[in-house]
Amino acid sequence: MARRRRKSRSGRSQANPAQAIVFIVILLIAAGVWLMRDRQSPPVPPKAGVQSVRIATWNLRKFSERAAPDLVAIADIIRQADFHLLAIQEVQQEGQAVQRLRRQLNEPWRHVISPRTGNNERYAFLYRADVVEPLGEGQLLESAGVLNRAPFAMSFKAGQFDFTLVTVHLWYGDANFNQRRQLEVQALAGLAQRIAAGSSEKDLIVLGDFNEFRSGGNLHYFDNMGWSRLIAEPTNLGSTEVYDNLLINRGFTREYAGRSGVVRFDETRFANDDATARDLVSDHRPAWADFVVTGPDDD
Repeated sequence: MARRRRKSRSGRSQANPAQAIVFIVILLIAAGVWLMRDRQSPPVPPKAGVQSVRIATWNLRKFSERAAPDLVAIADIIRQADFHLLAIQEVQQEGQAVQRLRRQLNEPWRHVISPRTGNNERYAFLYRADVVEPLGEGQLLESAGVLNRAPFAMSFKAGQFDFTLVTVHLWYGDANFNQRRQLEVQALAGLAQRIAAGSSEKDLIVLGDFNEFRSGGNLHYFDNMGWSRLIAEPTNLGSTEVYDNLLINRGFTREYAGRSGVVRFDETRFANDDATARDLVSDHRPAWADFVVTGPDDD
């Protein structure tokens, strides 16, 4: 004869402990899914009438909360320059400053922060979600240990133009002629060539802080492969060097609109007070280039 289940004083059957645990786990999972969904930013409708996307790069000099950057000034520079997608180098800590900058920019901006790489640095992408759509996840690119800071690659789409960005921060060193930086550029050029050759996506833009000196420069390794430098203006506050650049292979990336430049915020906002510009913003100027998005995409 089957035994009756014990009842509590209230007359109801006591719950099986295993069933209770399962129920609690289900509740926790549901709560976690709800919280994750709640943290995601809402979708943004595409901005109408966009003809080109402005892609920029900016080394924001030890970009962390400890450095106390002026996020209001940085956000104003980004808005006034009409950037749609910005690659940031020298992100520190866990990227909290990037998150704070994204909140300062407000809608429709979004951000992606890379894993930590050499020198305990990270990279970040900031983008307007009404113009730019990320395609998949970003990843650090292994370079057989040649590059101190592994490049960070991620694909995006703007209008009909889909492309891959590879952002870098090359070795600085202590002299114009630096063998380590030379080896890094050689390795990076080979890496870019392999990516383009091994992928159906040929629109590859390598951008960032190359620490390229006018004397003792190394970007000729890209020049020799048929790639073009889109920036010719100085990107340091002293107006002596083009450290930062965007590189493309014009044979593949025909969407380049022929417009590029550097934002001289140190002159327009700080009246050439380089020390204040460096402390509050950066010792690098942002560099940018425009790409047509009305298609058809050429690859």
